[in-house]
Amino acid sequence: MKKAIFSLIIICPYLLSASELEWQAEFRYRMMQDRTSSVANTETYNEPSTYSLLRSRIFFKLINGPVSMNLQLQDSRILGYSSNNPGLTKEDETIPSFHQVYLHVNNILKRNWSVQLGRFELALGQQRLIAKSNWNNIGRSFEGFLTYRKTPKGTLRLFHLINNEGYEIFDSDRYDQTIDGFYFDRSMNLLNKLGGSTVEIYGFRTGLAEEKEKNRVQNYYRNTYGARLNTKFLIFTLEAEGALQFGSLADGNVDGLLTAVNIGINLDFIPIVNAVTFGNEYISGDDQATKVYEGFAKPFGAGHKWHGYYDAHKNFGDNIHLGLKEWNVKAKLSGLLGFNLNLHYHNFSDAVYNEKLGDELDLIFSRKLPWEGNWSLGYALYWEYGNEEPFDFTYLMISFIL
Repeated sequence: MKKAIFSLIIICPYLLSASELEWQAEFRYRMMQDRTSSVANTETYNEPSTYSLLRSRIFFKLINGPVSMNLQLQDSRILGYSSNNPGLTKEDETIPSFHQVYLHVNNILKRNWSVQLGRFELALGQQRLIAKSNWNNIGRSFEGFLTYRKTPKGTLRLFHLINNEGYEIFDSDRYDQTIDGFYFDRSMNLLNKLGGSTVEIYGFRTGLAEEKEKNRVQNYYRNTYGARLNTKFLIFTLEAEGALQFGSLADGNVDGLLTAVNIGINLDFIPIVNAVTFGNEYISGDDQATKVYEGFAKPFGAGHKWHGYYDAHKNFGDNIHLGLKEWNVKAKLSGLLGFNLNLHYHNFSDAVYNEKLGDELDLIFSRKLPWEGNWSLGYALYWEYGNEEPFDFTYLMISFIL
């Protein structure tokens, strides 16, 4: 990797002679304190564990007509971690890598088609199913092929993503783990200033290579189809999404369901309170008494963006989990001595036995800083069902984009 980075630095002056250069740098520092015993590694819930995360990115875009080369170099680390070898005259094991590196071509055949090939972030819709997971200190990148066309009626995306290329072991592409799909969105602003709507329709197939009978591997497929509506009328907003999931695994078929409904009220015309939203999120769970996998899998979706900061009930990477029923109330406030405040309350239950999992209260203070900077402070309380003492989580984050 170091040789590749060195080579890039050497050849950049030659590329710049024929191309226009755009660049952007990002810096983010986050300090977190968690009082759950699983994170703090203590016998009680009252001993805090504090640690700091640092993520630095620099993005280069080389443009030559309709063709551009995009490279984003990233360094992600936990400050003081042993692999960093801090304070020692030893090589750092945390080596920077390319978070994104892809070729982008615009206006193919003069039909407004664009093509993207390489390693890139992919955030679709509200990122319930396919997200870039920006809260994570590393984030998520996909590798493969993306093409899309933008028209006044909407945008159509087609993609082929490769998660596990097995050419070194298997002699057939049917064992590769891939995601093939489409995503279409259309805006309908028929009501002008009174409101408008956006409709999104999507579908994708995920290849799942599973080991069976020692070295024999058989490929299974999980299909996901869904739609999302986002509409505004006067001071009201409605966001609704539903998706069905079906296919087959080694020991049974898949039959999953995801739904989400969020109703909001825009209150910009009154002091302090800007908006209030009432929402319900449902992810079906697997009833082990049946031979069908009813759990809805979303291994590439956003986590804490929808369900808070604690991970006790958010493992939806496969079809074998208890699912989630969530009710939430969210409010946005501003003008608090120059600070903004996001206030969230969540109520969690599992989707199979309808047993309560817990409640969470989140407070996120934020403020813009000079020179394209942002500052935020978050505090979360989680009351796990059956425990008298709540868990709490705190973070302080500072970020700059230059």
